[in-house]
Amino acid sequence: MQQPEDIAARRLGILIEQYVEARKKRYDYVSTEQAYLAIRQILKPAISDRELDDMVASLAVKNGLAVVFDRQTKALSTTFLHRQGDR
Repeated sequence: MQQPEDIAARRLGILIEQYVEARKKRYDYVSTEQAYLAIRQILKPAISDRELDDMVASLAVKNGLAVVFDRQTKALSTTFLHRQGDR
């Protein structure tokens, strides 16, 4: 019998594969922000956001897609803008 962790990992892997395949049909890149939002809406994996980004990026590259790491950029730019407003 499979362990719950194995089942959850497999579900996540299948979901990431489906997401990358869907993106590949219409676009030549994957956005980590869009992937994060789509995947977390369906499944709440017990992994960090960074690990999720890495899994998506790895599969995207294997499928010949570019990866835009934009989720962290948005967080950093928001922090920067808030700090600028404090002056």
